[in-house]
Amino acid sequence: MRITPSASRRNVFLDIETVSLDPNDPKGALSAASGRIVCICLLIDDGHYVVEECLIEPDESKIVTRFWDLVFTGDVFIGHNAFGFDLPLIRQRSWALGVRPSRRVDLRRFYTNDVIDTMETWSNWGTTKHLSLAKLGEVLGIGQKTGHGADVGEWWANDELNRIVEYCRQDVRLTYEVFHKLMFKPLPARYVQAIQREAKTLDSRPEELAAKEPLAGSWQAA
Repeated sequence: MRITPSASRRNVFLDIETVSLDPNDPKGALSAASGRIVCICLLIDDGHYVVEECLIEPDESKIVTRFWDLVFTGDVFIGHNAFGFDLPLIRQRSWALGVRPSRRVDLRRFYTNDVIDTMETWSNWGTTKHLSLAKLGEVLGIGQKTGHGADVGEWWANDELNRIVEYCRQDVRLTYEVFHKLMFKPLPARYVQAIQREAKTLDSRPEELAAKEPLAGSWQAA
């Protein structure tokens, strides 16, 4: 599979956050039948620019519709447990909501050219132990993420949307860096420079504004 991004075949790194439809059943967030999507973050690399889009919105159908609007037919999806969770759940929630996908995504294990799953790459498709994204980042010397997915339900209930976006965004960036480490590729200058520029921007802003600003791109309601 070609892994060098281009305008016609972009690398789209993704992560989703979900909550249970039943507040008394937090594990319901793990299934499209009992949970819903509250946030999708994408880091899109076309070989020249790195752009982030974080979609968060009370109306789930708007999130899913905007997701399909943002992705192209030739894009390669890259995620951690993207085969087992993110992409199947997006497809299932699209069915449930009556949102027609803008493209087909081949989710056949082993044979797809549409998806790279860093969890499966590390484990050789489960022949060795699967690792969480946080643990894999630690093993590879990249660093750990902060926060826990179990907190998303509480943040959503309390309307703390910025915290959900920041947590989801951290996962996408960590996946980007894990992927490059697994491919024996250095982090592209376009990514490093975007992060550095953003860090300088946040350092120059009042704390209350900096807490709301995105990293290397934009976050928005869908």
